[in-house]
Amino acid sequence: MTQTRIARLIITCVLFGFAYSSCGLSQEGSKPVDWKKERQKAQDGIERNPKSSFWHNQAGVAYDALGDVESAERELTLASKLDSTNPIGYYGLYAFYQRRGTLAQQRKALLNALENDSANPLGHFQLGVVLEKEGHLAEALGEYGTAKSLVSGVKGPEYIDPRGNPYEVEIVRSDVGKYIDRIAKLKSSQQGKN
Repeated sequence: MTQTRIARLIITCVLFGFAYSSCGLSQEGSKPVDWKKERQKAQDGIERNPKSSFWHNQAGVAYDALGDVESAERELTLASKLDSTNPIGYYGLYAFYQRRGTLAQQRKALLNALENDSANPLGHFQLGVVLEKEGHLAEALGEYGTAKSLVSGVKGPEYIDPRGNPYEVEIVRSDVGKYIDRIAKLKSSQQGKN
């Protein structure tokens, strides 16, 4: 499996919150990802270039897939600091925290990602989900509205950020209207009770 295909697989897993083990097969049905081998590749890459955000990110993903939570968080955090202008590092942290259910950390990671690229419809959609879970319905509705507006300008199934990272946006296209409707009804029912 090429590095590009691994990167796309990882980005898909990251942003949709799948466990890496359930993302272990490529769409072409090739062999499962050998996460120990991927971790070793990342460690070799770090040895050659200790300040490589890419290799620290890859190491974090591999550690996470292998269940080493402490090392995963350390590597993903370092990756985002080494290249703080690349939103993908923050999305990696977001997914890590999403699987652990830590909403405040998810929100912080998404805000950092969106600070670097405010045009990502998937980022706004995911931030809306986090805000909704936190009970901030008006803010969630605003994020869903932004996501809907942004996704309407995306041609094809992927949004490509300024750094060349691809994000599948079909879920935003298909679901954002339902999320907006649900929040609008919730807000309306809350106002009716007051």
